[in-house]
Amino acid sequence: MRNRAALFILPVLIAACLLPTSAATAAPNNKTPDSIIILWTDGSKLKAVNLTFFPDPQGPIGIISVPRYTRLTSGRQLLTVDDYYKKYGQQKLIDRMEELFGTSIGAFINIDQQALVDVSNTLGQIQMNGKQTTLLDVFEGNYTSKPVNLQEEIRQLAGAMITPKTIIKLPQVLWIFCTEVDSNIGSSHVMAYYKMIRSNGPGVLKKSDVPGIDLVVGNRKLRQVQPDTWSKTLKDVTS
Repeated sequence: MRNRAALFILPVLIAACLLPTSAATAAPNNKTPDSIIILWTDGSKLKAVNLTFFPDPQGPIGIISVPRYTRLTSGRQLLTVDDYYKKYGQQKLIDRMEELFGTSIGAFINIDQQALVDVSNTLGQIQMNGKQTTLLDVFEGNYTSKPVNLQEEIRQLAGAMITPKTIIKLPQVLWIFCTEVDSNIGSSHVMAYYKMIRSNGPGVLKKSDVPGIDLVVGNRKLRQVQPDTWSKTLKDVTS
């Protein structure tokens, strides 16, 4: 299986295909892009964190993946994203992300593993890289053993979500979103964003992870990120 730290596609898919088109208008004076944090969980376990930024309702839509082993503290503290979530909970993790990126986070989505399974079962087979697979296998990294370009992968996955075969199943997907996903995003926002992706195409998506230096401290893997890298990554995916 491929490294899941580089394949946090589940929350990206929800952000890329099922979220609002006009979220940027909620940002004060449009000085900062509105943003949404998407958490993929399995019970109490955090599996992935992504943030989606909307500086302009016409795009690009910036998607940033933050690996769970990314260090969020300075000095002697060695608290990673995973540690922060376990120790302080969802809201404190959001607060810390706001500090690091230098912008407010206007909404959240917490998607549990069972919701992913239910969406995958609802959609059935989808095509990726010329082969039939499932949403679950794509998100778990099981559909191919070859290296992939993450930008191309998320755009291809978004494209698979706007085919006629998928569109007719959208009401069922929306039902799962509304009944099984913890979020302060409404179904009207979900549909509006879906329409935006259909109008502009998957090329409107720009994805990156937060770059840094990966270290091993004791028996722990850590990603050390320079303080100015957070805001630079945000600028790179939204311009």
